[in-house]
Amino acid sequence: MGTIPLPSALPLPPALRDSRRAGRPLPPPRRSGRLLLRLAPEHVALFRFLLEAYDNCAYFTVLERRTALLKLVFSPQRERAARRALAEISRSLPFSLEEWPLPGFPDASETASQS
Repeated sequence: MGTIPLPSALPLPPALRDSRRAGRPLPPPRRSGRLLLRLAPEHVALFRFLLEAYDNCAYFTVLERRTALLKLVFSPQRERAARRALAEISRSLPFSLEEWPLPGFPDASETASQS
């Protein structure tokens, strides 16, 4: 059984075309965007799998293993993409989001600049 040769002149399907346009490079961010995420401990692996499916727009660190408190980190230029991915993941997996840092707790970078 042989392979069927495809003509090279056929255009690529839309899913395989590079739709991004090269623009001016963005300036490097001074700090990362961060959110806190709480979910059931047994759902952490599934959350990691789903988040990776969105082109690794963010990564997370487990702050508390027993309560599954995660710190989500992303580029500030990709915040909309990260929040859109979280909105879509929330349809499959229940979790709650909180802003970083928690109210009443100073951010580590803010306390370092004050000293």
